Amino acid sequence: MSARGMRIVIDSNRMQSDELRAFLSMSPNNKAVLTDYAAMEAFQGDTLISIQASWSVLRYYPKQILALKGTRAAAKVDPCSAGIADRLVEKSETKAISDFSRVLDNAAKGDIIAQRQLLQRGKWANDHMAAMLAKAEDMHLSIAEFCAVFTEVELQRLRRKEPWKAETAAKFFDLVAHLTEISFAAHPDKLRWPKGRHLLNHFLYRHTLAYCVYMTRLVIKGAVTRKASLARNDAVDVIFATLATYFNGFMSADSQAATIHHITSFLLSEAGARVPEDYMERYAVEIENHMEADGMEDRADLVSPFSL
Repeated sequence: MSARGMRIVIDSNRMQSDELRAFLSMSPNNKAVLTDYAAMEAFQGDTLISIQASWSVLRYYPKQILALKGTRAAAKVDPCSAGIADRLVEKSETKAISDFSRVLDNAAKGDIIAQRQLLQRGKWANDHMAAMLAKAEDMHLSIAEFCAVFTEVELQRLRRKEPWKAETAAKFFDLVAHLTEISFAAHPDKLRWPKGRHLLNHFLYRHTLAYCVYMTRLVIKGAVTRKASLARNDAVDVIFATLATYFNGFMSADSQAATIHHITSFLLSEAGARVPEDYMERYAVEIENHMEADGMEDRADLVSPFSL
């Protein structure tokens, strides 16, 4: 590992994994990067139980956790300067995480004050998550609207996973640019359109690109409609995948989310955008060997959250 280490966006479904434990234990410079969605999802359900389980790995590495800004603030980060990933980190929340393990420990020991703190945070997380999900599809096209951009022949080629012709690719990226313009216009903070190729590094462009990759995959699968509940969850996957393009990859058990991230990163890199090295390209085997050496297995579901 480099002296700086690797910084990986962690999906909610990998917060309890031995893969995460191995990654963090390999170097003190490795960082788990958490979106606000992952942090809020950790409180879902019975708060006092779910948060202990979700934090069963991270609690031992409080100095190796980075909290990210929300999507509104992420869109305000200037893509023209270096260090975009650093500026996506929410410093105050990251600092607060260092003390969170102590609150969990006290709550697990029966400290009423600590338990009340967690319950209050859990209520806020549930309310805030509901509000965020309600807005998750504001900019989205329906599958029919997306398909209308392409000819029937082009759609058939997409479904057969055949190589794209130049005309099809041009339509796809024109759609990405158009939807990005809509997102810029709708943003409440009156964002300035980036100059030249800096647009490729802007959060709103990358988010729109990831969304269009997601829509393309729905077309390939032959989907015609998408249930609202599934679409909202997919919208969160797209945000995870987008933010991961600024860091060293995405640790997820969701194949769809991981694929969206992989394809989006590839397209950005091909277009000349700044995309950091993915941890899977160099360290996947090393992490696996580390897990085997320590006898790790994914058994988070068998551990009592209050016996940590």
